[in-house]
Amino acid sequence: MHPRTVFIILLVLILLVAFRPALVAVGSQEIAELVFGCEVNLNYAVPCVIGGKDYGQTFYDLGFAIWYSYLTIPLASFFLSCGRLQPQSCFWAGSPSAGARRRKLSFASC
Repeated sequence: MHPRTVFIILLVLILLVAFRPALVAVGSQEIAELVFGCEVNLNYAVPCVIGGKDYGQTFYDLGFAIWYSYLTIPLASFFLSCGRLQPQSCFWAGSPSAGARRRKLSFASC
């Protein structure tokens, strides 16, 4: 598989992980509004009864998951940018092995 293809696949996976809290929150709020007719508000919990159980507080809490996604985006971008650099420059890579020096592997040659 071509290195650029691997990079694009990893980029999509990293973005999905970074935006997962926001995707879950927005998806659940849209389902609650469109299917069940509930009002979702991020300022306060609005009662939303689905199947005899109140999910208003749950949707309110999920609304804050969007803010958590803003915390994961810098972390994901750090790992993405570190993968594009020479592996020796990342703090977890340590010194390259003799085999890696012999083959001259690098992520920057994509």
